[in-house]
Amino acid sequence: MAEAVVPGMVEAGYGRVVNVTSSYGSLALMDSGRHPAYRISKAALNALTRMLAAELSGTGVLVNAADPGWTRSGMGGPSAPRGPEEGADTPVWLATLPEGDETSGGLFADRRPLPW
Repeated sequence: MAEAVVPGMVEAGYGRVVNVTSSYGSLALMDSGRHPAYRISKAALNALTRMLAAELSGTGVLVNAADPGWTRSGMGGPSAPRGPEEGADTPVWLATLPEGDETSGGLFADRRPLPW
């Protein structure tokens, strides 16, 4: 998706890319445990986020990753503690960072940075 839309963003001098990830993919927070394939896929997405952010530095295009948490959805199921609005808050916040903001290359949950 980024390959398709980022060139237009760069041409316009403005854009926001928000990858939906999980803190399960944070190397700093990773431990032994469940869901190794899921965690590895999110670690790869987190690496892509960092690489794309570095590549687009200075273009006006910001690239960040958001962990919505365990959210009631088709994937999260009805037992998840967070509602869709709460899960969407951080991705929407990152997608609407104002022009001039330089927040890029970060991993965020509940609008707060997490370690990579």
